[in-house]
Amino acid sequence: MYDIYELAPSMRLLIAMHNISSVDPTTAKSLDELKIASGMSEPELQNAVRELLSYGYVESLGAAYYLSRLGICVIRSVYT
Repeated sequence: MYDIYELAPSMRLLIAMHNISSVDPTTAKSLDELKIASGMSEPELQNAVRELLSYGYVESLGAAYYLSRLGICVIRSVYT
């Protein structure tokens, strides 16, 4: 049975990135750090990162990732 309240992997990752304060280039996190913070499998994490990059919610700095201003706005809308 499908849980209607289960969050999509990309949203779980967005929340995890916010929770670990990966919000600018100086606090960007590697995929390994994001994997630990989110509890996602490697394929699930890679798909979520690709999706968030395509939406402009996440930006990359080499092999590290952080929330964009747009991603931070999306997170704020979740909590308000």
